[in-house]
Amino acid sequence: MSDSRYSAPSQGGMDDIEKDRERALDSITTAFSHGVINLEDYELRAGAIQNAKTFADIDAQTLDLPRPGIPRGPARDHDVDSSTLRSREPRPSNDFSVESRNGSPDFSLCIMGDRKLSGDWLNSDQAVTLTLMGSTTFDLRDAVLPPGRLKINAIAIMGEVKIIVPEGLPVRMSAFPFMGEANIQSSVERRIDKNRPWVDVGGIALMGSIIVKMA
Repeated sequence: MSDSRYSAPSQGGMDDIEKDRERALDSITTAFSHGVINLEDYELRAGAIQNAKTFADIDAQTLDLPRPGIPRGPARDHDVDSSTLRSREPRPSNDFSVESRNGSPDFSLCIMGDRKLSGDWLNSDQAVTLTLMGSTTFDLRDAVLPPGRLKINAIAIMGEVKIIVPEGLPVRMSAFPFMGEANIQSSVERRIDKNRPWVDVGGIALMGSIIVKMA
């Protein structure tokens, strides 16, 4: 297979199929954000990836996708100067409920509606939402968190995704806004200690918004 295509991941030493599932979800999110696949195709692939039981079934959803070159764009208003980050110490996470959670990604679909996930709703260290002309809220204040990274892939199309975090929970934003908004409010912790719980937000805001805020 040529370099212009997504290559199947090396399975040597990989004993966790969820790592491959996460890679595939990232791949289709990138493909969707660059117009390679449409919304219907994205939904079908995401569903197949979440239900796949083998590496081959997961890889089948990305092998036909081109590998776009994605240059880093100009700094956005949610980017933080590295010297500022160095001066901020992460707040203690002793108040977080932490438990190892690495099952299939939690998937939320909201079309022209209002959906809120709160309480102890998180069953994995990954969450995916597709919100079309609606509003989805991920409230992490009372959720049991994984001990390290929680990966959230958010697709907001003419809608909004709100992620509410407790005080001291660090967040990194890599979601791409296209005629939309992807921001972390200034009160949210940015300094990440990878040995403690933290949130990694990716995806795309297409004429919509992805906002992380502290309650």
